[in-house]
Amino acid sequence: MHGLSETALFNACRILFGQEARTCREFLETLQPNGVRAAFRNQAMVHHPDRYASSPAQIRNEQTARFRELRQAYDLILVFLEKRPRMRPSPSRQYDRPQAPAHDTWRPVRKKAPVQPGARQPTVPSIFLEFGMFAYYRGRITYPQLIEALVWQRRQRPTLGAIACEWGWLSETRIRRIIDHRGQAVRFGRKAVELGYLNARQVEALLQHQRSLQLRIGRYFVEQGLMTEEETENLARELRKHNEWARRWTPERVDRRD
Repeated sequence: MHGLSETALFNACRILFGQEARTCREFLETLQPNGVRAAFRNQAMVHHPDRYASSPAQIRNEQTARFRELRQAYDLILVFLEKRPRMRPSPSRQYDRPQAPAHDTWRPVRKKAPVQPGARQPTVPSIFLEFGMFAYYRGRITYPQLIEALVWQRRQRPTLGAIACEWGWLSETRIRRIIDHRGQAVRFGRKAVELGYLNARQVEALLQHQRSLQLRIGRYFVEQGLMTEEETENLARELRKHNEWARRWTPERVDRRD
């Protein structure tokens, strides 16, 4: 993909935008420099090592490693954007959208939302989506607002290392080794498995617990006055129908998890 590894780009997007960003080729094609820079600035405000100068060594090391990953991901995505040719929207392009049988009457709703003059309204892709990405594709929020919401959501949850330490699965020494590890894996959970400190089931349990502590992204949109509670509920119902349809016609979909 323009001389860059697609896997590396997907990993970089997940680091910069969070796991909720369901990365695919369409996601890469919709990336814009302003949105990427805004994502990096917001992440840097949270994870820059200078903000943790008075914190315990474990926290400082975690944030230093996190910021290093963010910077590498940011630089890689910028290189991709520089090499990516300018694309014109093509009405015939369907992004490999599966065709449903004639008797299936439901389709993802694609109402036109007000947009700025000259802006291109994104099309809802026929893949499984999380709430934030669905709200963006439906035109309810802008790309920078989506990024800000994802950063806000990530702030609310503890790190995997903190949870594993609390459960007695990892010591502070091993957490530091995981953070400093430079193997094939990028994310903390996969690094821990690569080093043999955790197994896949333990990482999945940590991720599930981490997600259970994470606030719903719709709450951010309500607090910021971008949607009412009723609007988020209606959008959630639309999303459930969309994902039911996507699951039915794209059985090969595999969730990407840490």
